[in-house]
Amino acid sequence: MAAPSMRNGRSRPEDGHARKERLAEDATAWFVRMTSDLVTEADRRGFQAWLAQDPEHPQAYADAESLWAELEAVPDLRDAGGGDRPVGLTVLPTGEGEERRRGAPRRARRGTGGWRVGALAACLLLAAGLGLLGGDLYDGWRADHRTAVGEIASLRLQDGSLVQLNSHTALAVDFTEDRRRVDLYRGEAFFAVASDPQRPFEVAAGDAVARAVGTAFNVRQAGDSVEVAVAEGRVEVRLRPSHEPDSEAVTLGAGQAARYGPAQASAGEIETEWVDVAAVTAWRQQRLVFANRPLRSVIAELDRYRPGRLVFLESEIAEARFTGALDLRDTDRALTAIETTLPVEAVRLTPWLTLLRGRD
Repeated sequence: MAAPSMRNGRSRPEDGHARKERLAEDATAWFVRMTSDLVTEADRRGFQAWLAQDPEHPQAYADAESLWAELEAVPDLRDAGGGDRPVGLTVLPTGEGEERRRGAPRRARRGTGGWRVGALAACLLLAAGLGLLGGDLYDGWRADHRTAVGEIASLRLQDGSLVQLNSHTALAVDFTEDRRRVDLYRGEAFFAVASDPQRPFEVAAGDAVARAVGTAFNVRQAGDSVEVAVAEGRVEVRLRPSHEPDSEAVTLGAGQAARYGPAQASAGEIETEWVDVAAVTAWRQQRLVFANRPLRSVIAELDRYRPGRLVFLESEIAEARFTGALDLRDTDRALTAIETTLPVEAVRLTPWLTLLRGRD
């Protein structure tokens, strides 16, 4: 078994820095695999073979072990530390003084710090990819249909309804003689529902259920928060009986959205508002559309379609405003478009970690 690396099979010779980076990534990949509950006998044999391939491999693995111990000092990439920050977006602390704010990233780009930061990030992200840091593995296991990060897919259900799945989405379908139900476990999906008055179409996500007969609507689940936006027809959104048995349903028309989470569920309320549904569902045409949005929000959206993480080094630039449309078919190009519009520089440390800082 080959090392679980994205960089095997290169045809060009590596320089010393590239070799260090590759060894760090390979070693952290092996470390996560060998210390997980998913390790197999084949993994163990492959690991021993990898150690024997090169005299530097055992030391690289030892470095990965020590780097893992340092992960407690790295902010959790799943939580920016503030309840109002989008899921998947991390703002690293600015620190005290110019040295931390501007000097450290530059050293990381050209010194050993670069591959060490990359190794730390790779270790954490590989663990997340294996389901060790969250419910992704469980969601994928219980889902009937799922998409990978950056993947957008469509499927036709047995009743003729069309479902489009956005990036990193998992859902299950349960059709019976008297009902049609979809459980959205994570991510986002657009539903164009085939009319069947005898069998309402339900989408359960988070703390509530959206019900329609023949309509088109979008459901997005981000952490504990859910948004239901209606493109056509009418959709009824009701809290699950386990949360608020006597709560009234909210009926949405085209152009309206409902938002809810644990706080709304405990209060028995669902928030509603008018939204630009075309912008909300632009992902179906592989685009993201923003109008005077904080860069923090823009990057959080773009991050959903890229492997790894986009991380702010300076909180100030996260508040810059951005207006424009980004093409999801090439997220690197989309990131470059942001760089040309705002005084922001993207420092690409590894395929899984890009740092954002102010441009001088």
